[in-house]
Amino acid sequence: MNPLIEDYFDAAEVCLIQSPAISSYELIRKEVSQIDGKLRIKAIIEDGSVLEFFIYVSESNGQISLPKYSFHWQSAQKQLIKRWDNAPHYPFLTNAPHHVHLSDDTVEPSVKVPEVFFVIEQIEVALSLRSLRRMR
Repeated sequence: MNPLIEDYFDAAEVCLIQSPAISSYELIRKEVSQIDGKLRIKAIIEDGSVLEFFIYVSESNGQISLPKYSFHWQSAQKQLIKRWDNAPHYPFLTNAPHHVHLSDDTVEPSVKVPEVFFVIEQIEVALSLRSLRRMR
């Protein structure tokens, strides 16, 4: 087992536990070898929406990279809210293959490789904005 990858996966779970946006989560798959690891989680968001993600990470010279990932956030009615992934089906986008699918069926480039921490933060921000709009 790779302790750096193990720590990275543990930090992802701590982020889920500590996030006010996450009601619960289920660890579906966790595999760690000497050089890489896979993590699959399904999280229930406080508004009833669901975040399912898969990350494949590798470690080289003390650095973690995400060669493959998909973060799929959908409403309780199973409608896409947002999906970050790096499937190579939009090679013309800036920073390809990293991109984001939006709820209106558009796709935009992802400026950076999203990590679990970033995605959860984005969900927290979106929920806060929705809450503010309801208060007005």
